Amino acid sequence: MKKLLKIIIVIAILAAIAFGVKKFFFDAKADTAAGPLVSTKVTLATIATTISATGTLEPVDQVEVGTQVSGDISKIYVDFNTKVTKGQVIAELDKSKLRATLTQAEIAYKAAQSDFKFKESTYNRIKKLSESNSASAVDLETAEYNMNSAKLAVEKSQNEVNQAKLNLSYATIKSPISGVVLKRAVDVGQTVAASMSTPTLFIIAKDLSQMKVMADVDEADIGQVKAGQRVEFTVDAYQEDKFSGTVQEVRLSPTTTSNVVTYTVVISAENPDQKLLPGMTATCTIVTQEVEDAIAIPVKALKFTPADGTPMADPKNFPRPPRPEGGEFAKGDFPPPPGDMNGPPPGGFGPPGGPGKFGPPGTFKKRADGKKPSGNMVWVSIDGKAAPRPVKTGISDGVNIQILKGLSVGDSVVVSQETLSEATAKKSEASSPFMPGPPGKKKKK
Repeated sequence: MKKLLKIIIVIAILAAIAFGVKKFFFDAKADTAAGPLVSTKVTLATIATTISATGTLEPVDQVEVGTQVSGDISKIYVDFNTKVTKGQVIAELDKSKLRATLTQAEIAYKAAQSDFKFKESTYNRIKKLSESNSASAVDLETAEYNMNSAKLAVEKSQNEVNQAKLNLSYATIKSPISGVVLKRAVDVGQTVAASMSTPTLFIIAKDLSQMKVMADVDEADIGQVKAGQRVEFTVDAYQEDKFSGTVQEVRLSPTTTSNVVTYTVVISAENPDQKLLPGMTATCTIVTQEVEDAIAIPVKALKFTPADGTPMADPKNFPRPPRPEGGEFAKGDFPPPPGDMNGPPPGGFGPPGGPGKFGPPGTFKKRADGKKPSGNMVWVSIDGKAAPRPVKTGISDGVNIQILKGLSVGDSVVVSQETLSEATAKKSEASSPFMPGPPGKKKKK
């Protein structure tokens, strides 16, 4: 009995080893064996390259309103968000001290005028006496000097009167532009001192229907940004909405923060609904290049390589790539066709008429060194078989890439390939009687 049990255990161990060997070698090979090609049609699409940046929304024109004279705020006529027009009175300072200064200047001016008239009449009298030799030349010169000095004193007093009137006018603060009051920094009774610098009383935005975004662009991307490029941006307040703008200016002055260099890009944007408010953070996408109706294929088509044993299309069925306008391809338009495959390149590429290094028509075989052919190349599907096609590419948005030469709209480009085991599993699932059928389908009796 024990001997029989040992035999059963040995048989079980050998069966497990055999199963493992089969699973490791044969099933693994089946999993990587060449299966059906998965292809997609070449279509026309809009392809754009973009860079990202963040910035702050600001009014196009913004003015800080201050005062050139010191005093107490006596009246305020506007508040936050008040719409104002150019020349409208928005605040007043206490004018009592300024009026007193003007009165003193006017009195000094009248005194200077009176002194000038007296000295002018004295000069005229001495001048007549001098003509009859009744007054000396020294007396005449002294009288003339006094008269001229009095005249200058009158002009000085006149300027002081004008300055006092001007200071009095500064006490009435008017809006320099038409717009909206964004900020009011003072209250009634507050004292403002305009000694060394002009204090800011109000901030007025000219027109909120026009806004600008001050975006910070990294130094690695600034070389791609040019004036006139299209911009799309979003703000957190309206995450479902996309706003449009245009690059207006690329400022040359850099900003360095934590060893990161950025440049300020000014983006102009329309704001007819006035949803965009000053100070909002905008997440911008700057379109640096854009091609509409471009011949496009998925980027992964360029990275695809057939599995060993993939059937190759017959050379007679290889469609030639579309030729450019004017006749032939220019030298260097396409890379050399790939080698070490059992199947010829497309007609017109490589050695015509003979197998050369491509071998006879049959199945694909990867290079012995495992390297991919140089240059850009895709695989087209012809009746389920693969055919190589060199291409010349343009811009890419990361998902699709522009094809300049080598393909035309409607071609089938291979993007992936199923393994033999995947294809078998799909076939068995489709034919399984236990899988539910389409809804509404009746069984035949």
